[in-house]
Amino acid sequence: MTGLRLIGFSLFLFAELICFHGTILFPGLLGASQEIAVAVMTTSLLSKGFGYFGCFFFSLVSASKQRQFGRVGAVLFIAGILAMPGLGTATTFSELSFASLIELVFAGTMLGVGDALISVSWGRLCAALPLRKAYLFVLGSQTAALVVYAATFFVPDVAIVASAIVAILIVAAILIKLPDQSSVAFDSPRLRAVFGELWRPIFGTSVFAFLTGLMPWISGQYDGSVETMRLLSLASSAAVLLLLAAPVAMLKQNMRIENIYKLILPIVATGFLLLPIIWNGFGGVVNAFVGAGSYAAGIVLWCLAADSSRRHDLSATTSFGLALGTTSLAGALGKAFGYFGGRTLTEGDLSITAISLVSLYLLSMLALFLFRKKAEPAPKATRAQAKNPKPENDAAAGFRQNDEPTASRTTADIAPAARSDNAAPLEDAAAHAPATAPNRSATCKALAAKHDLTEREFDVLVKLSRGQSVADISSELGVSENTAKTHIKNVYRKLGVHSKQDIIEMCREMEARKS
Repeated sequence: MTGLRLIGFSLFLFAELICFHGTILFPGLLGASQEIAVAVMTTSLLSKGFGYFGCFFFSLVSASKQRQFGRVGAVLFIAGILAMPGLGTATTFSELSFASLIELVFAGTMLGVGDALISVSWGRLCAALPLRKAYLFVLGSQTAALVVYAATFFVPDVAIVASAIVAILIVAAILIKLPDQSSVAFDSPRLRAVFGELWRPIFGTSVFAFLTGLMPWISGQYDGSVETMRLLSLASSAAVLLLLAAPVAMLKQNMRIENIYKLILPIVATGFLLLPIIWNGFGGVVNAFVGAGSYAAGIVLWCLAADSSRRHDLSATTSFGLALGTTSLAGALGKAFGYFGGRTLTEGDLSITAISLVSLYLLSMLALFLFRKKAEPAPKATRAQAKNPKPENDAAAGFRQNDEPTASRTTADIAPAARSDNAAPLEDAAAHAPATAPNRSATCKALAAKHDLTEREFDVLVKLSRGQSVADISSELGVSENTAKTHIKNVYRKLGVHSKQDIIEMCREMEARKS
């Protein structure tokens, strides 16, 4: 199943590389001019952003149709591709007929919304994985997609277009086959907790996306050849993947994944430092630096959104819709600013130096904003907290040593890991086991390991094994009764039982065998 996921996600990323990564590549292959091609891509980014936010708001009111997003997105994506050949050979907007303008908007909108729906579907699958596995899965898929994308340099243009369509068809078939194991639940406290973890990465990645949309215009990159842009894009993306693979070797040092932003900022800043010096020299290398930073930031944000959804048991549709919608709209805004304010710039223009200095200043402020450490006053302990203390929540999802599913880890491994505000650690659950069942926590831990339960599901299992009611579980976990019922159903399903009494009997049998 993992191999099937890897193939499907890689093919989707490959189709994205063809349609979006080269900025003007795909419409250019179909005969559109650079101005028209950029207009299609800007429309796609805007539509993608609104599509993500549409998924976000949909997840707040309904959980029943989220699993259909992938197949619907595939239909829209292919419709956008097929609509592009009708754009004709117009070189400017003034030459476009009304029908061609409508077709341009339709093609960009279908591509953008379709891409958003498919992305959310893959985000839901990634959210079922622990952070380390999700990070490796994304890096592996990105690498495979880049290798296949490199092969398109040696095939005719029509084959590139056909390969994008075939890839999306295969992706749709795989999404139908794969089970969706992520949560579809929505809960306001969980949304607030996830937003509290993600808003800084979202803001930072949005700034990078805006600068990536802006830079090609102010650096004169669109005056270069499409082939040069493709080669430079391919090389910079490969360098980014090598850079992001480095933390894998540092897992023993408990590296936090958000620290990668500290590596991204200098990369983007280098592009603006070189901008007044070489402008569009060396094939537009300054644009490659900024684009590489945005590419890396997007990968990091993707993994953070997946991990935060998993740990807080929030619908991945909600977190991905919010995070990716914001960054997509920021990228479209950058392209719009560049088109109206930067396309008339030429080499040696003093405005380029001014833009570079302002951008560097903003990046330095962004660094201080993202990485400053703010001391927070310790909250007053309530009576419930004094009775059942909980560890401080880890602020943002990070790489943690032995970040594997909860059930396969020891109590000592679990302790430092990030968990939701309401989730008690395994040690707390064990400490509060009733005296009449001294082995019950150990029994539940063995069941959790055998059936791959999450931390929250382990907490629920312990309480069910004590015979506690839904209301008691809801109160102790600090969640709504509907949410508690969802956790209970998941525990029943994984253990293959149908009632609380079945769990109690299962625990008693295991304890009897041990004694």
